[in-house]
Amino acid sequence: MRLRCLIGHARVTRSLQPPYSLAPYQYESLPSATSIRLLELLPSAENSTIRCSLKIFELQDAPAFKALSYTWGHSHTTIAKASTLGTVKQQLPSNLEVDSAADLDPEASGRARRHNLLCNGCLIKVTSNLRDALRVLTNTDNMAQMPKSSGYYWIDSLCVNQQNIQERNAQVARMADVFKKAENVVVWLGKEDEFTNDALTTMRRISAIPEIGWSLVPYTSFYNPEESQLVHSLNLSFYNWLGFIVLINRPWFKRTWVVQEIAFAKSALVVCGNKVFPWTMLSQTLSFIKMTRWYHHLHTEKLKHVKNLRRYPGIYKRVLQSDLSVGVSPLYLNETRLAISALTESSKLDQAPSFRKLLDKHRFSKSSDPRDKVYAFLGLANRNMSPFRTQPDALLADYNLDVQEIYTEVTRLLMSTYKNLSWLSHVEDLSQRKIRGLPSWVPDLSVPLDPYPLQYRGPGRWSAAGHRVWRPDIASMKRGLLQVQGHQLDHIDQTSALLSESEDSAATWASIVKLALSLRLPYPDPGLNDTRPSRFEVLWRTLTTDIYNHTYPAPPQAGSLFIDYILNLQIRHRLMPWSSADEFQPHHAPLSESVYPEWRALLSLEPRGSPYHLDSYTKRLTAVVESMFNGTYSPIGLAQLQHELNQSGGKTRRLFKTRRGFMGTGPRSLRVGDEVWVLHRGGLPFVLRHQANGRYRLVGESFVYGVMHGESLRMNLPQHNIVLE
Repeated sequence: MRLRCLIGHARVTRSLQPPYSLAPYQYESLPSATSIRLLELLPSAENSTIRCSLKIFELQDAPAFKALSYTWGHSHTTIAKASTLGTVKQQLPSNLEVDSAADLDPEASGRARRHNLLCNGCLIKVTSNLRDALRVLTNTDNMAQMPKSSGYYWIDSLCVNQQNIQERNAQVARMADVFKKAENVVVWLGKEDEFTNDALTTMRRISAIPEIGWSLVPYTSFYNPEESQLVHSLNLSFYNWLGFIVLINRPWFKRTWVVQEIAFAKSALVVCGNKVFPWTMLSQTLSFIKMTRWYHHLHTEKLKHVKNLRRYPGIYKRVLQSDLSVGVSPLYLNETRLAISALTESSKLDQAPSFRKLLDKHRFSKSSDPRDKVYAFLGLANRNMSPFRTQPDALLADYNLDVQEIYTEVTRLLMSTYKNLSWLSHVEDLSQRKIRGLPSWVPDLSVPLDPYPLQYRGPGRWSAAGHRVWRPDIASMKRGLLQVQGHQLDHIDQTSALLSESEDSAATWASIVKLALSLRLPYPDPGLNDTRPSRFEVLWRTLTTDIYNHTYPAPPQAGSLFIDYILNLQIRHRLMPWSSADEFQPHHAPLSESVYPEWRALLSLEPRGSPYHLDSYTKRLTAVVESMFNGTYSPIGLAQLQHELNQSGGKTRRLFKTRRGFMGTGPRSLRVGDEVWVLHRGGLPFVLRHQANGRYRLVGESFVYGVMHGESLRMNLPQHNIVLE
């Protein structure tokens, strides 16, 4: 019997040489809505064709099986030079892959099904990454922690007939139940590379730290381990952290469907090549990074300035030239997994996160089909909360619908059931939108949202229109028109440049200072607060959205730090023309005064006694320079302020001034002539663009200093009903 099997296998293997004589696999229809297919992996020689069988079971009666979580396309981190991303492809070593940043999904080229499996005596094609995963899963004898039997697996691209839309709709609706039923989830990250060992070292050492000590780890000890005995004892190098950054940027961590797949896993093993480790090790590392806020440091743009890495980059030379960071996507992925697991263990799944919260947190995830940015979260969402509480049959998976229809319906449901316009803050900048034909008020969920909505800045609790109500017109929304009520606050008459719009950051700051100098005093005070802020104070409070270290309004300390911040800017801008990475020498012409920030003029206008007056600034400059000579000055204290500026959208929000003299920040695509409106139940003011037909298009949300809590209602501006298209 054994001999006949070997002879049969040899014959099959020979028959798989081109031209193939075996027929393509034909899917048998599933007998019921609760049926599933399971893939049984059969023993195969290491380099021979993978053999398997697809069998149909009722889900509740299915034998023990594991579910595979993987990405259909390329599995390795995309790395390109930060300055050439999307334009020039770099030749990289090992398994690193480069693609265009402009692509909606950078792993798309890896989705071609080029490899044959022998399934039920027929041929079925799979992608390279799935072939690699199956090859590992059929040979697990020498892999520690991996189950030794091949057994049954549920794998979406094989167990679901992707060409049958009706079946696909039904199976997508059952995916949550499938992953709940699986005895284990195997996470396949792809083949290992030269950075994997550093990543594993980082995770092993971080996960060994008792959680009780995490809160004692100083934020700055990432760069100065001596500040904490615990951090010092880890003995982690920057190379170890770079390896972790590369690993965490693998496409799997950004895939939309993995949120549900890992959230419902009873247990999970992560496989990277022949390396296997429990999900808990990765989870603890991500939780530690979130608790310590070290994710702010884990960015190649920051690490490339570390002296030792600059001198001896080793295998990370190309990585340090790229733009990679830990980011929030894996942090939120882990957070959702922990939350769902806790609710499952306590049988409190009725307290699962709302559909809207899931869309918010996982906006950074990616999917090859943009409709999955909605469908992937239906199984995770709390059915007792809006919009399902009142419309339980809303948003059933239907791949016959266009993405425009789905995104518009999501927006209509969320706005009408929550009875507010805060979802407008989730509309990305015009320059980021990919899906054509969407109404301007409907977010394009297929793209990441950068910057994140200002409502998540912290304790602001903004309500620019007070408690004025908004009455949704459902019929109009279904036609792509949004009827809103509110008042026009003002027109934009001056804007600043963005840091990304000039090779010289001094030019950007020059435009910002010029805008501040154009403010008339006293600053508008519609709320009759009698605060009378100076131009400089209005500037720093606007740039930080008046929040510092979770405190609103920001304390005066933040203004003093901003003085130090511009001191550092001044020094950098003045010295840059005479310095290079290696030695002190002139390498381009000194800046002309036309693009140099007029900080002196701005500070000279401060009243005597002000902590921002030029005299105070000069004294502080003297103290800073002296401490530099003494070797005692460190700008590390500016880290929190820099974080606030970044969170407020420092590189992506544009500063503006209005005709009435208000200062604000808004989307990068705003322009002179756009209108600032306070819309009922909108939370923040919004920038709108008037159209020739009398309607408006949404440009984006804004922060306008002095009118964030209903103050503009005192201005007795006329109320209007307008239509957004």
